[in-house]
Amino acid sequence: MRVNQTATSDGTRSLPPAPSPAPAGKGAQSGWDVVARVALVVVWSSGFISGKLGLRHASPCTFAGLRFALAGGVLLAIGLVLRQKMPRSGELGHLLVAGVLVQGVQFSSIYVAMDRGVPSGLAALVIALYPLAASLIAIPVLHERVTRGQYFGLFLGLGGVVLAVSESLTPGGDHLVGIAFLFLGLLGISLGTVYQRRFCAGMEPVMGNAVQLLAAAVAALVPAFLVEGFDVTFSAGYWPALLWAAFVNSVVGVGLLYGLLRRHGTSQVSSLFHLVPMVTAGLAALMLGQHLGPHTLGGLVLATAGTLLANRVRGFRRDQ
Repeated sequence: MRVNQTATSDGTRSLPPAPSPAPAGKGAQSGWDVVARVALVVVWSSGFISGKLGLRHASPCTFAGLRFALAGGVLLAIGLVLRQKMPRSGELGHLLVAGVLVQGVQFSSIYVAMDRGVPSGLAALVIALYPLAASLIAIPVLHERVTRGQYFGLFLGLGGVVLAVSESLTPGGDHLVGIAFLFLGLLGISLGTVYQRRFCAGMEPVMGNAVQLLAAAVAALVPAFLVEGFDVTFSAGYWPALLWAAFVNSVVGVGLLYGLLRRHGTSQVSSLFHLVPMVTAGLAALMLGQHLGPHTLGGLVLATAGTLLANRVRGFRRDQ
């Protein structure tokens, strides 16, 4: 058996240093990391279910506005207890714009779409395209490069969405309007993500998210009062859906997201969201009785493959 040796300055030979022992608690940290990843996917997917349940008792913008107001108020209280600084005047305007786009436009549009009969899994599928859409928007704004592999993944993902959407376009149905709102929500989160990266990169998670959620609450409650007449029934079945959407989806979900982003960065964490449409479709089948047809299921698989491909190509090019 040959042992590798290294030469010292006086010409003698010495054995290489022994490998350092693994840090204590590393296995436990990895275990908690897996739990956090699974929890993020499940929590994010459950947001489409809580929204669908909440829409049985409230109109879309009304439900969205109350969700944002409750979540923003809780985060604001947490930030004050922790004595975190409020955003400076120069940052405040950018946070408001990003909050209205990422939270207000996205979720209000999703709720309008689902209120018009769009299945939860299909809604999650369209919104899951936002990393690719944001990448295209970032080309002229942030001067980012998009590879041929990313373009191929984008078109593969869009093909999956077209395949899935084609099954929902029933004659005389209201799904077409709902799907249009889904793409408005996709545009909102994509523009908002690029805007956030450009102007809010140093956002403090707790106070920054509190400001964004409260801005989204105002933006959603305006049409809730003017268009919907603040249509809500505070029944026993409404409160679990609202509290889950506000505290679990908006507060716990965002906390898990920022915790994983600090540990692993954007590329690894964004890949988790490619699992959300599949998990959402499974939860919708179990809890809402929504059964997807073969075209929608095929679209889910195709779109997931496209987004995973685009994300893998992007990560590979960055590591070179």
